[in-house]
Amino acid sequence: MRILLPVLSLLLAFGASGEIVYLNILHTNDIHGGIVPTEASFMNPDFPPMIGGGAYISSYVNAVREECRAEGEYCLLIDVGDIYQGTPTGNYQGGEFVMEWMNSIDYDLMTLGNHDFDDGTDNVLKLCRQAEFPVICTNFVDSATGEIPDPVVPYEIREFGGVNIAFIGLATPDTYGLVTPELLAGYVFINEVETTERYVQEVREQGADIVILVSHLGQPGDPDRYLERVYSAWDQGEEYTKDFSMNNAELTCLVPGIDVIVSGHTHLGLSEPWVSPVSHTIVVQGYANGTGIGRLRLAIDTETGTLVGYDLPEGEEYISLLHDEFWPDPQAAEMIEGFRSVAEAGMDQVIGEALEQITRGDAEHPLGRLIADAMLWSTGADVALMNRGGIRAAIPRGPLTPRIIYQAIPFEERLFTLEVTGAELREILETGMQGRRRDMEIGGLTATRNQTMPDGQKMGDIMVGGEPWHPDSVYSFVTTGYLAQGNVGYEIMLEHEVMPANITLMEAVSGYIEELGEIEADNRTRIIWIEE
Repeated sequence: MRILLPVLSLLLAFGASGEIVYLNILHTNDIHGGIVPTEASFMNPDFPPMIGGGAYISSYVNAVREECRAEGEYCLLIDVGDIYQGTPTGNYQGGEFVMEWMNSIDYDLMTLGNHDFDDGTDNVLKLCRQAEFPVICTNFVDSATGEIPDPVVPYEIREFGGVNIAFIGLATPDTYGLVTPELLAGYVFINEVETTERYVQEVREQGADIVILVSHLGQPGDPDRYLERVYSAWDQGEEYTKDFSMNNAELTCLVPGIDVIVSGHTHLGLSEPWVSPVSHTIVVQGYANGTGIGRLRLAIDTETGTLVGYDLPEGEEYISLLHDEFWPDPQAAEMIEGFRSVAEAGMDQVIGEALEQITRGDAEHPLGRLIADAMLWSTGADVALMNRGGIRAAIPRGPLTPRIIYQAIPFEERLFTLEVTGAELREILETGMQGRRRDMEIGGLTATRNQTMPDGQKMGDIMVGGEPWHPDSVYSFVTTGYLAQGNVGYEIMLEHEVMPANITLMEAVSGYIEELGEIEADNRTRIIWIEE
């Protein structure tokens, strides 16, 4: 079924002066190793349907390509980064299995996401060399030369029916605060606005009629809130700036000349495109973890070389590949099962049982409390700190296996301990109250948070191990390597000698659950907010 959006259908009817050609853009983002099918517990935690996986994506792509050949239309398959880091199969050898699958399905191009750098730049460039298609990224450059490292290229210009379309790649500059700095040594991520302006102008000078940005900046769920900030700055005669990366909604206000943005990073699937009221840029983005694929059909006037409309052949832009509605590609399924058998040995052994779902969320949550408690149990520390962004899935009710735990904490973190004074502990807590991925899951400690107090003075009534906190006391503190290395604003960690705990987060949580046997949700909030 084709649903043509009403306003753009008028453009098709009255705005076209020449022949119309159609380009179908198929796109994935934030696969995070999800080439193995998974249970859609977010749909039904008790009886989750099976969803997604590389064999189902392959089958859908093959069917659309065949349809396009029959209809005389064009088809392009794009990925927007974060291809691995999330499953044992995805993480195997730093993403090699995922890239092998991408080659088998003939991706046309991709850009880089922040998690593609989690094993360092050498691994990123190894994956880029393994890719049998272009990897495009404008703002990942050598810090000494300012050059984009080979084999990455800034953009691709391709011709469809006599119309030149440029595809420009863009990573989030926030990568530098999301990845261990040592792993990025020798490289930087330059400003996303300046580099996009530069390359939009360059591809236009190279003859591009249409510009498509393949962007890992992310599309927010509430774009109007960000547009209001831009408008407010303009009303005051100011340039709109931020201390961290722009999102795509903001970028469409600041950089003209972009026709379409294919987005990733925020894991928010859009059922229909968002169109910028400032630049009329069309933005699409899918959900994550290989659960489905996006499809956008562009109508292009060959006489004027312009985009004159779009439609959604499936009725919605993002297609969830539920297994009771789609079939897998047999060859892809066989290949991926071979990958899985190597990477996931022992992952289905039952080690415990959840008597109810252990949920996660945007505020302090039961799963975060369980993980922090496991960190304390495994190390004997006084206080534990886990970053909320490292927790990626709830734990469902029922038997628990390493596979289920891995889906919740997929980043293969190691634990580290350090000694801090009570004053330093409070400073860490105040940092964790500032948002922007610093939000924390805490163990061994309770406190209040008074929102009426200035930054740095919000924490009160601090109790450690049930005893009143004292600024001169010394506490043993355990956290992940990600935070111990000063990421997402925790620079205070760098002032201390950190000691490896000789255990991974996965081992700590698995061992804790195995020790308990049965687990339930702890719904007792550890940081109590005081709003007045």
